[in-house]
Amino acid sequence: MPIKWTRIDDRLIHGQVASSWLRHVGAEQIICISDRAASNPVQEQVLKMAAPGYIVHVFGVDKFIRVYKKNPIKKTTFLILTSTLDLLHLIEGGVDIKSVNFGGMRERKERTIRYNNDLCFTPEEKDALDKLVDSGLEINFQMAAYDAPTPIKEYIEQVQGKN
Repeated sequence: MPIKWTRIDDRLIHGQVASSWLRHVGAEQIICISDRAASNPVQEQVLKMAAPGYIVHVFGVDKFIRVYKKNPIKKTTFLILTSTLDLLHLIEGGVDIKSVNFGGMRERKERTIRYNNDLCFTPEEKDALDKLVDSGLEINFQMAAYDAPTPIKEYIEQVQGKN
């Protein structure tokens, strides 16, 4: 089965994901894409314990692309990653992603482009988002499963209008 749900959320698996998003999507497994988490055995183990009852895999970006090309995904999959850069890399690497749910990229020192507390980018992450939007990929901002999704361009325009 193809990837059922793709979410960008720099928190990866957290309370909302574990308690509501997984049921909302009907996922059987979670695949976390993060070079940082995949290279940190403690963080990887914490992620694997964060959603009891679900299979959790943690991959770096390039490794996931290689695995994806060799092994078709058979379980209903919730794919979660931390940035637009990683998403662009996956798509350019041949991963079939139809739409993206944007949950948040929070403020950090290097994220100098700030729309609000939940939507902050480095210049490179913003460039990647622009490329993804221009490609026609469906990207919606939606913090919680019960919130209405808003197209990311529309969401950014709304937020900019309030500033």
